[in-house]
Amino acid sequence: MKGKALGFIAGALIAAAPLVSSAAGLPAPFEGSSTLQADGVVKSVDQANHSVTVLDAQGGEASFNITDTRNLAQIKQGGKVHIRMMRNAVISVTQGVDGQAAAAQIVRSNTVQSVTAHVEAIDHASGIMALKGPNGSVFHIQGRDPAKITGVTPGMQVVVAFAPQVSVAVAPAQ
Repeated sequence: MKGKALGFIAGALIAAAPLVSSAAGLPAPFEGSSTLQADGVVKSVDQANHSVTVLDAQGGEASFNITDTRNLAQIKQGGKVHIRMMRNAVISVTQGVDGQAAAAQIVRSNTVQSVTAHVEAIDHASGIMALKGPNGSVFHIQGRDPAKITGVTPGMQVVVAFAPQVSVAVAPAQ
């Protein structure tokens, strides 16, 4: 299912790629993933529904539906945990460093979360990009094929279309 959703998203965006990339001379859309990791203290565990509510160091609370349940039986209220979330994405360059915008609009869907960001830094060897979102926060995307991001440079604007599924794993903190 996860592969189908990403394939659908990628297909929709890549179908528009010739219009976007050739008209503006911008790189074609490419696939990547975002991984977020955090530590916290377990407020509650619902083994039956595979969910965990965690408090972070600042007192913030978040609930997670755990998709990788291998360690779930070890998780107890009051215990320290490490949460790892991974989400697939399709990245489309929408504006070059010179300000030249893509000629076509990126198709958006109600089921796909999209974020417009600017490329802050990029490591072409590893395929990891540091992106600055609209609220000023920086997040990282790992391109699946570093060769496909050779034309991406700091200062470009991108749209990151995240797949609706999120893979979430939890493990006791060490």
